[in-house]
Amino acid sequence: MKESELFTPVKKLLLNQGCKDVYGEVCNYDVVGVAPDSEFIVEMKKNMNFKVIEQAHQGIGRAKYVYIAIPKPKSEIPNRFARTILNDYGIGLIYIDSDSASIEIPSAEHDIHWRNIREDVLPHNKIMIGGVKSGDGPTEYSITIDAVKAFMRDRDWVTIEEILQHVDTHYSNPKPSLAATLRATWNESWCERKIIKRKTHFKFKND
Repeated sequence: MKESELFTPVKKLLLNQGCKDVYGEVCNYDVVGVAPDSEFIVEMKKNMNFKVIEQAHQGIGRAKYVYIAIPKPKSEIPNRFARTILNDYGIGLIYIDSDSASIEIPSAEHDIHWRNIREDVLPHNKIMIGGVKSGDGPTEYSITIDAVKAFMRDRDWVTIEEILQHVDTHYSNPKPSLAATLRATWNESWCERKIIKRKTHFKFKND
């Protein structure tokens, strides 16, 4: 079962949980559900591992509920330690069996202390399928990031304002949205930042 095949049952589950809309591939998260008074982040994997736990943990503070979704295992023994970690961090667990999904461990209710994930939902996320590998096709997000990288690659430290003077983005509110994106943990591999004269500057990491 591919990760993208987990999307439909997860979407159905989130709609049953009260979400009015479910989106795929929002920022670095597989699935995002938005209800009137809450948000859901779901990271999907074919099996439980520390990578997916780390990815889900990064969603804490950006949504009220955070889950990991995996196919229902034949045995619980391999997941015992993982379940302990999930309980410690308040991360929920969803099991997918054929074309249905059910909550095995409810997520704790998390406070929002970072940028709310619903603020990063874009129109194209409505038709995206969660779990599709980023290399399978360009998105508005990837096009924006590629353009930002191209501008920054051969330059020294630049501000958000300087980037936006030369790069068109897909964001409806470009300055705070791009600043949050460049600060995100998943962009640390290529983007570094520091304060120069009380202003945040960014630079492309050249290996």
